[in-house]
Amino acid sequence: MSAVASQKRCIAALDVGTTSVKVCLFTPQLQLLACAVQEYALHTWGECAEVEAGQYKAAVRQGLRQALAAAPGWAVAAVGLATQGETLAPVSEAGEALRPFLVWLDSRAGAEAAELSRLLGGAEFYQATGLPEPTGALPLAKLLWLRRHEPAVYQKAHKFLLLEDYLLFWLTGRFVSEKSIQSSTGWFSLPLDGLWPEALAAAGVELQKLPPLVECGSAVGGLLAQAARELGLPAGVPVVAGAMDQVAAALAAGCVEPGVVTETTGTALVAAACTDAPVFSGGHRVTIYRHALPGRYLYLPIGNTAGMALRWFRDQFCRDLPAGAEGYLALDQLAGQVPPGCEGLVFLPFLAGCVDPDSCPQASAVFFGAHLGTTRAHFVRSVLESTAFLLRDFFEMLAALGCPARQVYSLGGGARSPLWQQIKADVCGRSFAVPACSEATAQGAALLAAWGAGLVPAGQLPKAAPSAVYRPQSGAAPAYGQAYALYRRLYAAVKPLFEPAPQAERS
Repeated sequence: MSAVASQKRCIAALDVGTTSVKVCLFTPQLQLLACAVQEYALHTWGECAEVEAGQYKAAVRQGLRQALAAAPGWAVAAVGLATQGETLAPVSEAGEALRPFLVWLDSRAGAEAAELSRLLGGAEFYQATGLPEPTGALPLAKLLWLRRHEPAVYQKAHKFLLLEDYLLFWLTGRFVSEKSIQSSTGWFSLPLDGLWPEALAAAGVELQKLPPLVECGSAVGGLLAQAARELGLPAGVPVVAGAMDQVAAALAAGCVEPGVVTETTGTALVAAACTDAPVFSGGHRVTIYRHALPGRYLYLPIGNTAGMALRWFRDQFCRDLPAGAEGYLALDQLAGQVPPGCEGLVFLPFLAGCVDPDSCPQASAVFFGAHLGTTRAHFVRSVLESTAFLLRDFFEMLAALGCPARQVYSLGGGARSPLWQQIKADVCGRSFAVPACSEATAQGAALLAAWGAGLVPAGQLPKAAPSAVYRPQSGAAPAYGQAYALYRRLYAAVKPLFEPAPQAERS
């Protein structure tokens, strides 16, 4: 009798983020058994951000050992993945990395992105890819950059993979990629549900240098003997294609039909709304991704630093507070001393430009309305309220696209703050539910793995009561209504100042 047959079966889900890997073990019913986190460092300079391939593997190996040690008596019956998008991995025929990976944050290919925009057209590009415009972080632009600046690497590359693809090859020996992770490449066509030949031709990329595509939740292969030895698992364990991290989290939270929306307050603020008929707006372009479920898509309004702003404020102005969770609890306690609306103080959370609801890359953060009675607690609360104001904007955008937020689930670190959740509910005038499992991205990967390995019927979604529900309190509505109106007026007033000054003013 095999070890898996004689022990209780579980699923290993690899959530590979920007600076850490979370290895989570779930039961087939998607109950969390253990979670281990392994961090790694980015190598950054200027507009560049890279990671050595070996760091990802090392983090997975160590994280899996720790997770298994925390769940004795359980045997891994399937492996699933969810990773960051856009990270580009040139590899040899043997799957070996030819250079450090270009992380999604890397925007060195700005000139190439501008050229691709001219070649492909702004409106045409959006309607094909669902991406508002080519940027220097786009994998398509990065490939054009590689052709020009590192031609030896480009020529030697057998395949250009994304991070999930690279890990799938390590585990199974197969070059494949799933469709949700392809959504943000610039060469994936939503209408075609496959590769966009015109985009590849514009960048001069040969079709054979990209891996074949499979559906999310497809069984890719059994765990190779070498990878099994590295991970301490039996060879042959099914490895299943997962999804991009935001897509996996939305799937786990039940965002699979119109009316259900997830909001993730982490580094960024990201809302996700499901649709089966995306509208490619002629006005402001909202990012659209291919869902893990065939025939469905996700609108994804994005606030670059709405979540990060709280950490920025803590690190820069609250160094006397404890680090980690205790520090955030102390911030909540400070903010709780201030009434809704911060007595006139308002914050624009644009520390790295504005993406939605109004594309303004030059936008910067602004505090407005301070007076002699304003305290540090007011500033903390204004940062929390700004995220809720931005989220209210997102909900209005989604409603205009035919996706009203009738049911909202909160994910990410921000969902751990009862005060922040109540502020969101009061500002947006709707209830916010927090799922029972705090590791939504890993849970989405585990769900797809359970489907692909046949541990549960394909399409079956987890059913668990939320850990908390925050309902709007009518007493706070007038103060928040005034504060939100001031927030909107402030942005309109200062937006012209974000534009570069005319030459005559600078001289």
